[in-house]
Amino acid sequence: MSPKNQHSRILLSKNESGAVGFCEACDVVEMEIGAISLRVDSLSLDLLSRLLNEAAQCLKILKVEKAGFIQTALTECNLH
Repeated sequence: MSPKNQHSRILLSKNESGAVGFCEACDVVEMEIGAISLRVDSLSLDLLSRLLNEAAQCLKILKVEKAGFIQTALTECNLH
């Protein structure tokens, strides 16, 4: 890490869930989500992005499958 006075942070993205910045001096991406702060080297950002996207896709599939299962169970068991 570089001395504190050499840090130059660039805001990469921000929305209601948090913010993502980049420190050029450290080559580190910093994510702030609520009270949580996570720092990763810039090369890891793409891997982390793919990990989160895959998890989001799997969660969508899980919810659809679970909803279908519940609907089938209610129909077959005549439950309302």
